[in-house]
Amino acid sequence: MLHTRSLSMLVALALAGGVVGCFVEDSGECSVGAPCTGRGEACDDVTKTCEPQNLDVDGTAPAPAPADFTRTLPFFRGKVCMPTKVQPGNKVPVQVSMCVHTCVTANSYQFKNQYRCTGTVCEAALIVYTPDAAGTGCPADVFGKFPKSDCQYVEVPSGVGGFTIQGIGDITGTATVELPFLTNDDVQTVADGASTDANWATIYKYPQDPGRVFNITMSGSNPAAPANCVDDPSLCDCKEIGF
Repeated sequence: MLHTRSLSMLVALALAGGVVGCFVEDSGECSVGAPCTGRGEACDDVTKTCEPQNLDVDGTAPAPAPADFTRTLPFFRGKVCMPTKVQPGNKVPVQVSMCVHTCVTANSYQFKNQYRCTGTVCEAALIVYTPDAAGTGCPADVFGKFPKSDCQYVEVPSGVGGFTIQGIGDITGTATVELPFLTNDDVQTVADGASTDANWATIYKYPQDPGRVFNITMSGSNPAAPANCVDDPSLCDCKEIGF
């Protein structure tokens, strides 16, 4: 009888241990140590699942904006042109016409490009901004979707690539080039020298807008990329973004 009781207790403990083990393993799809990897997602602390965030992407800062300010402003709306068929290793020229309100004085521009590749597929981000843009007597929606007729354009000759990996060489394959949505605060971190990894993390806070993405092919059968998109605009594909 004692032997039987001991055996029963051992079996019960083993089963209990198995149940506890299951609870430990079933920790959900995300946690503090395993953040969500999807664009515009965050981990729900209760369900441990990745949930899309309700993010405001209709402006780069809350409205109403101050009438007078000095801020670093990101590219939010405008026209972007680049060739979409280039040869491997070619730098891809990008011409950005950045819309800022006529109340804003923007005397300079900066851009940062970065890319990463997995096999023959690459992902590039082009971050364009105007440091120390000064607004005087601006409307409440100066950081948002004010009428297109109130745009003045900052012309930014920029580029991405060529897509080359050390130890592999020039990539023959495809790439996406994104001009990501960023807020005024986000782009200030870029201007202040945030790392490439930190920039990717900032970009991935927001869902990807297909209208802000160009698809590039790199192939030896493609024409060489032009030096720019201004001398012969027919060599580049253009998009109006944000309107």
